[in-house]
Amino acid sequence: MQALHQKAGNVGLRGGGTTQKRLPSTCMWLRHNFWMRPLVCKSREDDEPREEEGPKERAFNRLSATIKRKQKELEAQLHEMGQEALEERLKSAVQVPAAPAYRLASLIAEAVPTGVAVLVLELARPENTSTTSQELAQMAREFVAAGADALAVRCDSNDTTSGLTDLFCVTQAVGKDVPVIANDWMIHPLQVVEVKQTGAAGVLGIIHQVNGRGTAVMSSFTAAIGLDCPVEVVNAQEVEALARTGVAFYGINLNVGLNLPIPGFSTDIAHGILGELPFGAISMVGVRTLEEARKARLSGADSLFIKKELIDAALAKHGPNRMYAIKQLCDQLSYLTSNDD
Repeated sequence: MQALHQKAGNVGLRGGGTTQKRLPSTCMWLRHNFWMRPLVCKSREDDEPREEEGPKERAFNRLSATIKRKQKELEAQLHEMGQEALEERLKSAVQVPAAPAYRLASLIAEAVPTGVAVLVLELARPENTSTTSQELAQMAREFVAAGADALAVRCDSNDTTSGLTDLFCVTQAVGKDVPVIANDWMIHPLQVVEVKQTGAAGVLGIIHQVNGRGTAVMSSFTAAIGLDCPVEVVNAQEVEALARTGVAFYGINLNVGLNLPIPGFSTDIAHGILGELPFGAISMVGVRTLEEARKARLSGADSLFIKKELIDAALAKHGPNRMYAIKQLCDQLSYLTSNDD
């Protein structure tokens, strides 16, 4: 029991080390290597689909194009800001970490002994609508009233023109008792600082397949400022490598993995990855169907990221009453994923 309640603390202490020990080296590394560049793996120069490419290659090309778009957005912002201002923002964020820290990890650690999976519902503006940030905040209130334990707000520029405003409004609407995390492509510490300033509890979108050697730096910095940061992995080898750097919160099938036809990646592989997580680690698995949720929970997932596809299916099935539809979904998920037989 004591080990389970130490999970939340492990995220901070093992997610890259203590603030005092890790901050100077992290900031210095950023200053001399990547202050002006996002932390991403190199990708193929030609992202246009080729005739001989199959679904796997096309999917990776779409991911590569998305990351390149994100890189350009951030590079423009970093050049405008300048190195000195960037360093000051990073240092200030660590000097005054989020309080309380690791709200999502703490919630998960408290839920584990009860046999209940924490439900993190994805919140996004409906497509082809003029939904405002305030209207999105009202949706958030309804989701929480219907049974959501936490929320993940889509903040990418492809999903909203005002991601940080959306995040702030949702965070204010539900209060600190409900962890709210930003769902975006996280490739630079500045993004994490901006999320912290909205009052959100953490970030979703640090992906080892994307960030490569920058993954440990991103995880370390995020932990240093008190935010939750599930690092997405697609195989046991990535888990092993990241565990050596102190990562303690792992995500599976959040933005890549089961979404992309990575060779050999399936629900069976997801089961295997959960079995390879280090002692004391926390897990989050993304699901798009009730059956995926059931299997993920049976495999040992501590929390479930309920994707927009599953939420939209519930809304379509249960009619125009949004709160009723989400309550039906949360009730079904709670029943299917409970450890009570």
